[in-house]
Amino acid sequence: MARFGDLGIESGAIIGKGIEIEELFGKRILIEKTKISKSKFTGKNNSGLRLQMQVVLATFNETPDAHGDFYVKKSDGTPDGERRCCFTGSDILIEGVQAAEEKISGINVERIAKGETSLELYPIDTTIVKVGKCFNFT
Repeated sequence: MARFGDLGIESGAIIGKGIEIEELFGKRILIEKTKISKSKFTGKNNSGLRLQMQVVLATFNETPDAHGDFYVKKSDGTPDGERRCCFTGSDILIEGVQAAEEKISGINVERIAKGETSLELYPIDTTIVKVGKCFNFT
């Protein structure tokens, strides 16, 4: 009998205890997974969407490892750190994630055409900053 875990199917669920986006401002984090869906709270933003992010409160090294990553990894290669879940209706952050997904898709089309391996979007090493009433990735 097959075990579900042996099938290699990964859940799309965002895991981790909730954290307010304000607690992430100015902190270097990893975004490990995102999910954009219709918001239950209409009228809060222009898009009518919400962004759910799985973030890792990681530790970062001064220099990159052999793969070019600055974050500390567990023995299985995944980021080491506490996983938290964050929701936001920020249209700027939603648009940023959508633009990153489109850009990586275009980059990968070019890489595959050249016979190179495709790049993974996640985890993304970033800092969320607040400028006035707006949030942005840096």
